[in-house]
Amino acid sequence: MYLNINRIGKLIFISYILCAIVSCDSQNTVVNRKDKDSVIALPASAEEISRQIEKEPDNAELYYRRAQIYFNEKYLDRALDDISQASALSKDNPLYYFTKGRILYAMNRTAEAAKMYESAIVLKPDYEEAQMKLAELYCIVKEHRKSIDLLNLVIARSKRTDAYFFRGMNQKEAGDTAKAIASFQLAYELDPSNYDAVMQLGILSAAKKDQVAIEYFNAAIKINPKSSEAYFGRAYFYQLTGNFQKSLSDYRKVIDLDPSNDKAYYNVGYINFEAGRYKVALRSWDICIQLNNQYMEAYYMRGLVHEYQKAYEDARLNYEYALQLNPEYTLAKDGLRRMQGR
Repeated sequence: MYLNINRIGKLIFISYILCAIVSCDSQNTVVNRKDKDSVIALPASAEEISRQIEKEPDNAELYYRRAQIYFNEKYLDRALDDISQASALSKDNPLYYFTKGRILYAMNRTAEAAKMYESAIVLKPDYEEAQMKLAELYCIVKEHRKSIDLLNLVIARSKRTDAYFFRGMNQKEAGDTAKAIASFQLAYELDPSNYDAVMQLGILSAAKKDQVAIEYFNAAIKINPKSSEAYFGRAYFYQLTGNFQKSLSDYRKVIDLDPSNDKAYYNVGYINFEAGRYKVALRSWDICIQLNNQYMEAYYMRGLVHEYQKAYEDARLNYEYALQLNPEYTLAKDGLRRMQGR
C-alpha cells in the first residue's frame, strides 16, 4: 500500500508548544500537613502566640498572626481555624477575610475562597490584592468576563503589570487572541523583565507563523538563559517555518537543559523522519517512550517507520501499544488495518 507521508504528517503533527504555555490552571499546589496522633512540631513563634492567646482569648490579631504562621508552615486546617476565629472576633477587617480566602484557595475550596475575597472587597472596595486573587480564581474556573472586569478596575487605578498579564490570559483562553496580544504587550512594555508576558507573545506569534516570534523568544532567553521552554518555543517556530537545522539545534539545547523533555525528543524524531533519517528518528522515539511510556504518538510513529522498513511485526506491536493508550486513535487503527495479511 502506498503511504502519503505528507498527509500522515499533517494529521499527526502535534503542537507541543503547549508545554511552554503559562496557563491560569497552572497554580502552585500547597500540601496540607495533617496532624499525626495530635502530636506535631509547632514553630516556636506559634507557641509564643498561643501563650499570649491564653491571656487574651478575644484578641483577633493574635489569631490572625498565628494563622499566618500555620499557613506558611502548611498546617492549613489549623490556619483556617485561627483565621475563622479572627474574622468572627473582628467582622469588619478585610485583611482577615482576604487571608481566609488565601487559605481556602490553598485547600482547593475555591467557591468558599471566592466568597471570602468578595467579602474583603465589600469592606474595602479598592482592595487590589483581593481583586487580583479573585480575578485569578475567576480565570481558573473559566469565568473570564468576571475576571476581566475586576482586572480592568485594578488597571484603571494602578496599571499593574500582573493585571495586564492576567487580563491577557483571560482573553487568550476566551479565544480573543488580538486583545490577548495587546494586553501581553502592555505588560511587557511596563516591565521588560516580565518573562511570562514575553513568552506568551512568542507563543501567540508562533501560532500565526509571525517572524516576530523569534524576537520574543530571544528576549525570553535573555531574561532566563536556562529556560528550556523558551528554547522549545523557538525550536518549534523554526520547525513550523521549515528551518529544520536551527530547530534541531534548539531542541538539542532543550534536551541539554531538560534531559527529561519527552516532547523535544519526539519532535527531533519527527524532523528526522521527514528527512528520511529513519534510524535517527527511531532512536529519538525510543528515548521519548523511555521517558514517557504513555506517549501514543511516539508509538504510532515508531510503528510507521517499522512499516516503511517492512518490519511488519514490530509495526503491528507499536500500533497495538498506541491503541491500548487510546482505542479511538484513528491513525493507529488504520496502521493496524494495513498490517492485516502481512
